[in-house]
Amino acid sequence: MSVYREHVSTLADSRLSDADLRRLYLMDSTTISLFKDILKGVGRNTKEGKKKGGIKAHTIIKASENVPCLIRYSEAARHDHLFLKEVFSLAAGSIITFDKGYVDYAQYEAFSASGIWYVTRLKDNAIYEARKEFDIPDNAHSGVLKDEEIILYHGLNKRQEHRARRIAYWDSENGRLFEFITNNFEL
Repeated sequence: MSVYREHVSTLADSRLSDADLRRLYLMDSTTISLFKDILKGVGRNTKEGKKKGGIKAHTIIKASENVPCLIRYSEAARHDHLFLKEVFSLAAGSIITFDKGYVDYAQYEAFSASGIWYVTRLKDNAIYEARKEFDIPDNAHSGVLKDEEIILYHGLNKRQEHRARRIAYWDSENGRLFEFITNNFEL
């Protein structure tokens, strides 16, 4: 709480309303290294070729409560995107945010069909086509560079499509470009 008080004057004023905050879920995973001799078969092969034993904890936190509402464990080698299929209990109108390790366009399409909003980052190797550029409001943060509708191509021979919104944001403090995608065209 002291960190919040220290920086509250510099926080963006585009904070979610309390009603939206109650619909927001945060998802991430962390790998817990365990003894290699005990869990030889569940480790992840690193770039150096050495296998690391461990488990991965996938967690969803309801933002308004600050406590996990779902925790699943898997072998460390299991890719994060496989966990997205387990996110089935969210109500329509929920907003879930996660990092780009969870990329699964077919699941994003399932979220859209169920009325679940997602927010994540666009992977560097994503194949997409820009369809329509939206005007950036005058009161938007100066780091917002682009707001557009895109079609993401995925699946066998990249023939499946997923409609999304792409927002490009320049973080001048760290000199980084962030590209966010969402299926929410209203917020």
